[in-house]
Amino acid sequence: MRKLLAMSPGRSSALVGAVIFAIYAGISLALEGRPHGQTQLAQIAGISAYIFLACAIALYFNAWRRRPSAADRVVVRFLETHFVVAERMGEPCVATVPNKIGTPAGGDGAQMPVTAQVRGPLGEAQAELTLGRVSGVWQVVAGELVRDDGRITLPIAK
Repeated sequence: MRKLLAMSPGRSSALVGAVIFAIYAGISLALEGRPHGQTQLAQIAGISAYIFLACAIALYFNAWRRRPSAADRVVVRFLETHFVVAERMGEPCVATVPNKIGTPAGGDGAQMPVTAQVRGPLGEAQAELTLGRVSGVWQVVAGELVRDDGRITLPIAK
């Protein structure tokens, strides 16, 4: 079940639809040539369609609920496009935020520390960033890249 929820919603919906169709095909072969078989098949087809619709809605809702937050997207975009990160980690580099970033108490002016993992052709590192919320928009206020060879300050463009 976890693998199904980890797939994209389109792919997982197609897989669920294929399973439902295979079950329907098996039932239609079992009911072939029986009296009132076509009526029963029509009812089973309607039930199958509603089951598929419910599964697709559940899968798309799950994908919507698991989408990255605005703060997650800011962190990933900052790390994957920063010139110092590209210089030290190689290109292409992939940034991931292991824990979903929540919303801190308070509105504008809130700051929170975030730790992200960065992988590139030249190795792995950990990025320690400070996010600040200004006018409802998350921005990276300060950042460091931590590798085996030390801490590297990431300049912030203003």
